[in-house]
Order: sequence, then structure tokens, then C-alpha cells
Amino acid sequence: MLIKKNRIIFEQSDMAFVEKFGVLDAAEMVMNYKTVCTLPFVYDADQLAEFLKIGRKDFFDLIKNCDTCYRPISLKKKSGTYRQIYAPNDILKRIQKTILDKILSKLPISQYAKAYRMGGTLIDNAAAHIGKRYVLKLDITDFFGSISFEQVYSAAFHTKYFPKQIGVLLTMLCCRKEVLPQGAPTSPALSNIVMCHFDNYIGSWCEARAIAYTRYCDDMTFSSDRPLFGVYQKVKTILGEMGFELNEKKTHFILNTSRQSVTGITVNEKLSVPIHYKRKLRQEIYYTLKFGLVEQIVRLGKTEFFMDARPNVQKYYNHLLGQIGFVLQIEPENNWFQNAMIKLKSSSFLQGEMELWRR
Repeated sequence: MLIKKNRIIFEQSDMAFVEKFGVLDAAEMVMNYKTVCTLPFVYDADQLAEFLKIGRKDFFDLIKNCDTCYRPISLKKKSGTYRQIYAPNDILKRIQKTILDKILSKLPISQYAKAYRMGGTLIDNAAAHIGKRYVLKLDITDFFGSISFEQVYSAAFHTKYFPKQIGVLLTMLCCRKEVLPQGAPTSPALSNIVMCHFDNYIGSWCEARAIAYTRYCDDMTFSSDRPLFGVYQKVKTILGEMGFELNEKKTHFILNTSRQSVTGITVNEKLSVPIHYKRKLRQEIYYTLKFGLVEQIVRLGKTEFFMDARPNVQKYYNHLLGQIGFVLQIEPENNWFQNAMIKLKSSSFLQGEMELWRR
């Protein structure tokens, strides 16, 4: 259907809905819905297929075979172990992006959630914890894989927004084998929506006790000038009731006598990049400027920067600039990295690299 000002134009896909209620009642239902909700009005499967720009038969075939529409991909982590993600095929990915843009982006998330939101950064996540005596870091085991079909339905697609049938169909399009797949474009936003009630409750509880709380995906951080063991017990209990489990290997209580790091940023007295990170990056930049991008890729054995058995110079170059940008975002007055950025962007360096690449 099309809604122009206060005028509704029903289309072929709306006919079953119109025939069921009549034109006037159908129009009134739509207008009443739009006065209280900014989400698209979708009453039945025909309208949902039209909304998602897919034929009715193809839509039901997709629903029936949703779990087979993902390709497993193994990503190597810093620890040397691998993380399994599931990438949807092109059709499902397009549909999930429509759901993300036109539905999920309009649903509320908590102010305490710092990842997967417009303008949210690692700096925002770390800034709340500067200069605190105690820091507690918690991590949820298999975060996306622990978010169930029922949780997704109840948080994002329940009957407050859609008829039950439509809510179930939308949930099926966003889940794989009854859980949230890491790799689908809808999963990050859905994780924030599912966690919204928890974030708001814990955030308010902490504020009343002068405790700072932020969550960046599956990483939760608490900080205060008093011990935080009671917070650990409370959070563990509530998460357990929700079906989540803490990764005890990543549970850390950190005093300000040690380096307090929050999502890779040191917060003891001010925001700063850890020394070991800067030292390693300085060395990498030094050798890159001395020997060039290709030599550095090969020398370090950076297989992730090879494409068709050749070094992907542009990708590695952008990677280096991104790392320097990260440092300067947190430490804008850092002269060494300011100069490094200028040298890497200089015409003399880039021209030399292009000549080497042509050989």
C-alpha cells in the first residue's frame, strides 16, 4: 500500500486484507496504526512479501529453507582460535537489510549500549570509566548464539507491532536454527533490542549506586570507587535467567594500581592507547616507510592482505591509516602518529609505491 498525506492507496498485495475488513475499516486500521507507530503496516503474508520486494512463491520457499541460506565462514581471532560466522546468501541478505533499515532501526535501544548504533564508538564506551578505582569487565559466552528465536520475537516483532503470523515470519527471516546468526546484517541491531530491558534495568540500578555501566556487544564494563563483587553476582544471576552465561575466563576485576583497559583503551587517568599497541604500530610504520607496503606485507606474512596470491597493497594501506586514525582519535596531540600519517599520505611515498607495484 501507499500512504500519501492522509490518503491510502491499496495495491494488489493488499486485496486479501481489504476483502476481509472492507475498504473503510481497512483504511481506518492503517491510519490508527500509523498514529501510534512509525513501523510499516503489515497485516498478512502477501503484504509482507510485497514489503520485502519478493514474489509470494519465492517468499514461502525462502521461509521454508531459511536455515540452508547461510554459508559458514571461519575467522581467525587474535588468540589463534577461530570464530564461526554464517553469511546469508544474496537474496536473504537483501531482505535482512530491508528489515534492518525499515523496522529494526526504528526500535528503541538502551543508552548504555555503545556498539551497533549511529555514532557509537569505542571511545564512548570507554569514556564513562575514566579515573575509577575499580573496574569490572564481563563477557557473555557465545553472545549471538545464546539469543533465542523467542527472545527475538518478543523483543522486536511481537504483537505490539505486528500480527503474530507476521512477527513469526520476520523472526524466521532473522534467525538460523532457532538462534541469532553472527554474520547476518540484522543480528547486531537485534542483539541491542533484545538486551534493551536488561541494559536499562542494570544501568539504572548502577546509577543509583554511583556505578558506571556500558555494554559494547558482549563486553560489559562496570566502574566505581568501591568494590564491585556485588555487581558481578547480580549480573550473573540476571543473565542466567535470560539464558546467557558469563565467560569466566574473561571476567576481570581491575584496581587502578594496574592498567585498566576498556575495549582496548586505557582509562586509568585519561583515555589513552596502550603502550604495547603504539610500540608495535610504530615499528610497523617505520619498516613500511623504509621498505614499502609490499615488502612489509610479505615480511610479516600478513595472509589476510593477499588477493589472488598477490599482496593487496590498497587494503593494507587503508588498514595502516585506520590504525593511526584510531590512535589519533584518542590521542589527537600525539606528534609521532601525526607525522606518520603525513608521511604515509605524502605524494613522494605514494608515487614510490606505485612505481614498485608496476614492476
